[in-house]
Amino acid sequence: MKAIAPVLWGAAIIIVALLNIADVLPDWATIAAILTLPFLAVATGTRCSLRKSS
Repeated sequence: MKAIAPVLWGAAIIIVALLNIADVLPDWATIAAILTLPFLAVATGTRCSLRKSS
């Protein structure tokens, strides 16, 4: 996962949570947004052990 990806996911989760608080989205939307993060990490092929050292 690129370095910016966790920041974008964090921002997306905060936006979904704020929309949930404002009653724009249903309650399950925040839970779904948080639970998709591990699946995204697997799908993008995050491999800590394969990173090149500088």
